[in-house]
Amino acid sequence: MIFDTTIITPWHFALLLGVFVGMYAVINQIIKQRFVAFRVYSTGKPIYYMGWLLALFIAIPAAILLHDARLAWGLIGATIMIILIGRLDEDKALSVNKQLFWQSCIALWAVYFGWVIPYISNPFGSGVIMLGVGGALAFIWLMMCMNTMNFLDGTDGLATGVGIIACIALAGISLLPATQDSRTFVLSFIAIGALLAFFLWNAPPARVYLGTSGSWFLGLFIGMTAIIGGGKIATALIVLAIPVFDALFVVLYRLWEKKNPTKGDTTSHIHHTLQQMHISPWGILVILGSITAMLGVVAVTAPTTSKIIALGIFGCIFFVSRAITMRRV
Repeated sequence: MIFDTTIITPWHFALLLGVFVGMYAVINQIIKQRFVAFRVYSTGKPIYYMGWLLALFIAIPAAILLHDARLAWGLIGATIMIILIGRLDEDKALSVNKQLFWQSCIALWAVYFGWVIPYISNPFGSGVIMLGVGGALAFIWLMMCMNTMNFLDGTDGLATGVGIIACIALAGISLLPATQDSRTFVLSFIAIGALLAFFLWNAPPARVYLGTSGSWFLGLFIGMTAIIGGGKIATALIVLAIPVFDALFVVLYRLWEKKNPTKGDTTSHIHHTLQQMHISPWGILVILGSITAMLGVVAVTAPTTSKIIALGIFGCIFFVSRAITMRRV
């Protein structure tokens, strides 16, 4: 697979570096000044919710560089809602129904301002398939992305690491000769810079957490980046295969056990299972990050039909292995 790098300029690397340095410096100052407003009191340690800051460092330059006022308002408005509701949930622990309500409002806002899926790549031949229900599909897609990243954010550095890999994959797909999508590339580069800086503080042992605001925003932004230049759904879906299949498995497992599928716990998700197997946070990060990176290579290099086949095979392997491990732990 040969990339066409003609859309890359030194300015892109300066942008990535600027976002990285700014993000790292602000987190460093907040921790040094010991601001209590964002401290996670339940831990008994000086750990802070900094997902709102990650959202701002990504959303503001992204909105400016979109060069589309309507899409920019969609991104900024959704980000503001995520920060406000996310901070409320971090402090008050909103019910699942309230979370879903506000997630729906956020997704609807984004769709109303043009974040839709107009077409998808034709998996059975060349060209694309135009969609008449692009808004409805985008709503479902954005809701799924927000929830899967929220479910994944259960151990230090995991959601951030997967987010970095997802953005690298989206940047890679935007450089393919058949794609050449500068907006996807710019949005991905902004996110990579901010996430790399955040990861240095969020890696085990974490000094900062994504929190609700960070995990919701990360899911939303990855979902938006995947649809900005058309239907890159298959690419993003493969990279996010672990959290997507894990969320689906947990819902089905809870139904099988006759439990409320919307009620969270600390035993069902894949990182919980690995923790029960006495694997360290770094071990969990390396294992799941490595698998995600391999899926990312498939997402960038394989044609659409092969992506669908690979996704199906991985899904079967994932469900069988999860079912086996759930019985053993």
